[in-house]
Amino acid sequence: MRYSDIVGKQVINIRNGALIGTVCDLAFDPCSYLIYAIYACPPRSCIKKCFPFFFGKEEIEIDVKEIENIQGDVILVRFS
Repeated sequence: MRYSDIVGKQVINIRNGALIGTVCDLAFDPCSYLIYAIYACPPRSCIKKCFPFFFGKEEIEIDVKEIENIQGDVILVRFS
């Protein structure tokens, strides 16, 4: 699977069915080139969309061990 295939997919928590956000970045080990985390950006409110320069970019780090399934346009995670 390529980076471009993963970025933009929705991340859903299967514990409560909530949308965490969309994948915006990956973290990998530079020595072994293994991915150890994905970063999801939560949905932005209307005010944050209109004035993005006032608000920092929010990212939620999700460990690869918490990923349950990747299929279609959705990544299912067991995130606490």
